[in-house]
Amino acid sequence: MLALPNELRDAIAQALAAVPAQRWIHAAQEVSARYRGPRSAKHQALASGTEQALGYAALVLPATYAQLVGAFAATAARLPGWQPSTLLDLGSGPGTALWAASTQWPNIGAMYAYEREPALLSLGRTLASASAHPTVQAAHWQRGDLAQFAPTECYDLVVLGHVLNELDPSLRQQVVARAWAATAGVLLIVEPGTAVAFEVVRAAREALLVEGAYTIAPCAHNLPCPLANDWCHFPQRLHRPEFQRRARGAPSQWEDSKFAYAAMARFASPAPIWGRVIREPAYNKAYAEAIVSTTHGVIEAVRALKRHREAFRQVKGLEWGQALIAPPEVEASAEAD
Repeated sequence: MLALPNELRDAIAQALAAVPAQRWIHAAQEVSARYRGPRSAKHQALASGTEQALGYAALVLPATYAQLVGAFAATAARLPGWQPSTLLDLGSGPGTALWAASTQWPNIGAMYAYEREPALLSLGRTLASASAHPTVQAAHWQRGDLAQFAPTECYDLVVLGHVLNELDPSLRQQVVARAWAATAGVLLIVEPGTAVAFEVVRAAREALLVEGAYTIAPCAHNLPCPLANDWCHFPQRLHRPEFQRRARGAPSQWEDSKFAYAAMARFASPAPIWGRVIREPAYNKAYAEAIVSTTHGVIEAVRALKRHREAFRQVKGLEWGQALIAPPEVEASAEAD
């Protein structure tokens, strides 16, 4: 169960306390409606102005943090020993990726946040000042529109978190190309775990493959995505802070925040995998089954009959999003029956 860092949770709560609760809750609901609604062709801000920035922090930031932590962890698992020294967060919002990256790579050296909306920049600086991590505290903040972003330097890690799905398709292509030009190591793209957002991630990944990028995660291959009439997404369980429960009007203390992502690099992973579980394993009285995206660029159903107890237990125990070094030794026993 993942939770926000204590200092981030407390800093958001303190910022919210400066505004009557009914106002930031109303602003959060406005942000939620815009977040879930159809995207306009224009690059319209998800949150603008102080109260909407607070509403975003109360409602969206915790889930986004969880998704970024999940994507960073999957990336780091495929790159053992890799340590980014610099990070560029494009469309940074209130700097959520800075906090998530410092959790995964505590020795990261310098962070740069690029954001268009003044209220989100201001809130991001305020929150960062409360961090116990010196690099987050010292993050460099720059106001800028992604439509005008032109890289002049390269960074070990570049992040596009909850950005591309907000842009016009033609601008998405430009932003992905420029983000890749700024990437010395890994470009991480994270979007909500919806069918629409998955297609945005898939298109970005396939464009980057053409440019010679290597897929680090979630795919075990560098081939086109084989999914048809379906989408790939993953969960990250989050302990909801009290202010998020109020903003959402939901009493549950946890949620599975689902996300789609692609980690693309200038180099191949030194830790190859056979596949990744892309669905929650299912089981019934007859068998257990897991759906796996494999290194061959195909989707395989790994199934074990219940009477083969160890194989059944193994497949049932697989986790959604888990990377598999080798095929589970269950296929022959299942197929023989």
